[in-house]
Amino acid sequence: MTHRLQHVLVIGAGTVGACCAWHLAAAGHEVTLIDRELPGQTTSSGNAACISPSQVVPFSHPGVWKKLPRWLLDPLGPLTVRWQHLPWVAPWLWRFWRSGTAAGVQRCARAQAALMQQVSDDYAYLLNRAGLNHFLRASGVISVHDTPEAFAADRWVFELEAELGFEWHPLNAGALKELAPALRLDDGVAIFVPSWQNTTNPARMTAAIAEHAMGDGVHWRQGAVSRVQAGTDGVAAVLEGGGKVQADALVVAGGAWSNTLAAQLDFTVPMTAKRGYHTMLPDPGITLDVPIISASRSFVMTPLEDGLRLAGTAEFARLDAAPAYERAAVLVRHAKDYLPGLKTAQASEWMGQRPMMVDSVPIISTSPRHDNVFYAFGHGHYGLTQGPTTGRLIAALVAGEPTGLDMTPYRMDRFS
Repeated sequence: MTHRLQHVLVIGAGTVGACCAWHLAAAGHEVTLIDRELPGQTTSSGNAACISPSQVVPFSHPGVWKKLPRWLLDPLGPLTVRWQHLPWVAPWLWRFWRSGTAAGVQRCARAQAALMQQVSDDYAYLLNRAGLNHFLRASGVISVHDTPEAFAADRWVFELEAELGFEWHPLNAGALKELAPALRLDDGVAIFVPSWQNTTNPARMTAAIAEHAMGDGVHWRQGAVSRVQAGTDGVAAVLEGGGKVQADALVVAGGAWSNTLAAQLDFTVPMTAKRGYHTMLPDPGITLDVPIISASRSFVMTPLEDGLRLAGTAEFARLDAAPAYERAAVLVRHAKDYLPGLKTAQASEWMGQRPMMVDSVPIISTSPRHDNVFYAFGHGHYGLTQGPTTGRLIAALVAGEPTGLDMTPYRMDRFS
């Protein structure tokens, strides 16, 4: 690629796509941002609202596989598979299992850590430049484990995170009471991880990043992309219902829907939709200043500007399958165990699709076949966390400039 300014088409207006558009516009490119929904309104709107750089350990590891049989027998457990969709997800699950060796965990954790170590600086740079600092709080996170034995089983995760630069420390009863007086833990163990931040509203923050980019000249086009084309003379996105947007270069940042477009230009990668749910409580009746993650029950309780969000669970099903909102309702029952004074009136429920790679490492890559096509998807739980870093790296790839990072672990063709 030459270092000329180009017209770049970005497909996907979630946090990753919005940050790609922002960085590309800041570099002087003409940018068109396309999505079937308004910026920040799909998966980026309903996440746990946490910037979580310490979470570098991949989801497939020996500890998970020990718990999996018990989880799968519970349809409302932390992880489940819609059994009628098992033939569709089975090939992915096989590769997911194979990636979870001790060596695979080390390799993937180090690839994630290389990205995560830049997250705080990249967020500070983007939000400072855009005047959006008010959306982010340097909160840290409390990780709770229901029993000492549960923490002992997970301790290696924290030790690996610390080895890779993300500190943590245990909380005694007094320190825990000071940080989260509404929390009841009984005989459990609490850990504080200071590197986390949380946003007061992930949907509004993502929309504000996109709006700031539009103020810098980014063109907005709402529509569903049915087909993409690429050649030496440029790229094009064909919209459902007619219409075509042409440009010099293309960035595919469509989250869980990206594989469909990637297959038209290159090939698919081992990614599937890992569904997450949340319940939003507008008047929780308790005050929580710090997000709390239940490591034992795999969900997060996050204070937002409009209430308390309970987010989590993992469900494997086809993209077009109907939501199972009982998975959101079970989060309320879990939260009441930790927050005895919790009020649940006027609760609302939500489901979103996380784009999950078998190795938990995103695709941030130039196309293997087209030097004017770039991919930014597969971030799993961490699209909100890694959005600004991904946007900066994609802008460097588009310009043909050094990224300052070995991009090999994030290449699209790493599974070939």
